[in-house]
Amino acid sequence: MIVVVQGVMASPANFAKAKGIAKTLFKDHRQTLYCNCQFDENHRIDLTSCQMDTAFEKKRAFRVEFEHMTPAEHFGHSLPCWTEPLCLHKGKAYKGRRCCAKIDAHFREMEAELYNLWPAEGLVNQARSNFPYALVDSREGFYGCPIQIDRRGRRVEPEDRIKGAVARASLFMVYFYHVELGEEQRQLFETWDNQFPPDDWEKEWGRRVAESEGYTNPYIERHG
Repeated sequence: MIVVVQGVMASPANFAKAKGIAKTLFKDHRQTLYCNCQFDENHRIDLTSCQMDTAFEKKRAFRVEFEHMTPAEHFGHSLPCWTEPLCLHKGKAYKGRRCCAKIDAHFREMEAELYNLWPAEGLVNQARSNFPYALVDSREGFYGCPIQIDRRGRRVEPEDRIKGAVARASLFMVYFYHVELGEEQRQLFETWDNQFPPDDWEKEWGRRVAESEGYTNPYIERHG
């Protein structure tokens, strides 16, 4: 059950403001989501801190990007603004994420949800794309990062360290915003939630988000 903190619910107005708030939430915990890389106050990743040295030639590897654990496509694809060219720019109609962010208030709320945002490695964020979380047979990793990305099958499996966190973010989006989720993936997330409970940082992060937005994530709170 969602618990309202201090009687006020005040989620960020848009994604840009959400990213600004998220940066402050992680200012004393500068570690990325998928690869556990350290980054500095300028949001530049230290690739040696996470054994991603082989990605030195990739400019995006050094960039921190705030990742939607539940991708925007997953909560936007069912909206008319995503599938129909309802927006105009210089006389040209367009659709998709940019259109939804412009004209759909509910989409802006989901896009700006802090419980779904975590600093990630730009290169991994790019490769992950909008692939859903799943179990992947391969154990090759990605430039030294333990994430498994199955491009052909369009699936991604994070390492055990963060499976619980991404599951709780995803389950929250389903619960709070009624994002569609298949039964197989729901069962996977429920398994990960139970198998990998939140660590001290995830609990502290959840407390900070609750103070900022005014409501809790029950999937974090239930672990005590």
